[in-house]
Amino acid sequence: MIAKDSKQRWYYSEEDLSNLEYLEPPPPQQGRLHEIIMEDPVSQLNAPKAIALQKDATVANAVKLMKKLRYGSVLVFDGEQLCGIFTEKDLLRSLDNETLKNPDRIEGIALKDVMTPEPQVLDEVSTLAHSLNLMSVGGYRHVPIMKGQEPAGFVSIRGILKYLAQNALDH
Repeated sequence: MIAKDSKQRWYYSEEDLSNLEYLEPPPPQQGRLHEIIMEDPVSQLNAPKAIALQKDATVANAVKLMKKLRYGSVLVFDGEQLCGIFTEKDLLRSLDNETLKNPDRIEGIALKDVMTPEPQVLDEVSTLAHSLNLMSVGGYRHVPIMKGQEPAGFVSIRGILKYLAQNALDH
């Protein structure tokens, strides 16, 4: 037996729907966190200097520097031109069974062979919202910040979260 009261059913009948009026949803609350994400440029992050290596550098050298500085990425250059980014994901993708059996094999692998070519970049005036959108859509955890042709640092998810915790959540 179907209940007469629509509140007791798990569905709306045609009659129920004809009696509903359009309700305007309340606007989202826009507080300090929203303001920071929408307006603050990535230059506010005090982004760390990036590690910059040439495309012929070895994966072993990149990994050594990444480990030393506790970074998750290295910018890869062809002369003065940014041509790629090498990340922890690229490292994992480049490891095959032979490399796992013989870790010294990464000495012979050049960054140009395993990097992500032509990475998306930000400039110093890009907002945190733009950064987060780019990272979300692209599946990136690290995005270079460029000042013209020069690297000005990099944005990481960890860096953005740290910035938000210090500037939005404490106020």
